[in-house]
Amino acid sequence: MRNVLTISGLKGGTGKSVTALNLSASVALYGKKVLLVDCDPQACVSQWRKIDSNGNDHDLAQVLAGKISVPEAVSGTDIDGLYILPAGFDLFSISLKLTRRIDNEKLLRLVIDEIRHDYDIIILDAPSSCGYLSLAALTAADWLAAVVTPNNDWVSDFYSLMRIVRYIRRSHNIPLGVAGILFNRCNSEKQMENCSVPEVLEQIRPLIYKTMIPDDEILNKKQASLSPLSLYDIKAQASQAYLGIAREIICAFNLK
Repeated sequence: MRNVLTISGLKGGTGKSVTALNLSASVALYGKKVLLVDCDPQACVSQWRKIDSNGNDHDLAQVLAGKISVPEAVSGTDIDGLYILPAGFDLFSISLKLTRRIDNEKLLRLVIDEIRHDYDIIILDAPSSCGYLSLAALTAADWLAAVVTPNNDWVSDFYSLMRIVRYIRRSHNIPLGVAGILFNRCNSEKQMENCSVPEVLEQIRPLIYKTMIPDDEILNKKQASLSPLSLYDIKAQASQAYLGIAREIICAFNLK
């Protein structure tokens, strides 16, 4: 059952966490049971649930420390079918301990394997870095969705991410696949093409999702950025785009 998708990107500011939250919510709105796993000590997607990262003792850090199980740490949400395994800043200190051994990069995968059959899809929000938590989130996944923005560096950033994918395949014998490249804050295919070398773009074009997330002003509103856009304004362009990406993923994953 290959139903674990990690949302990743090497650079901050691409809207990766917002994408992870809104994609999870959109898939749930189609009637699927979704678990969103926050793998970032900044706990961006966990803020929606207003979980106090200083006082909460039921989060991913406690799961990785072996103190509680995943079901004990999972929180329900205001959207039927959407659940969150939150993060807190303690995840940073736990990661420092786990980074000492390469075998520990598979720890999160072992945790996810225990509950993958309980959900239609599990979506992980990976930190924007090449550190332990990013590697663990990718090692735990069956698929990678890379979030990029239309700038002159997006191709090189994607290829850098692919080098990490090859490292995981080689070091851990895990068949991590590339589900797709998601363009965020991109209003047209022309905008994407203007930031790409034509020959290179043609090679990776089959990996690019048909739906792009537009540079919608709703994304700049604080209230909307901390909660799924579908709860804030489901008719907004960005909300509809996330529903479109959700449809693509549901079809690709053959979720029934």
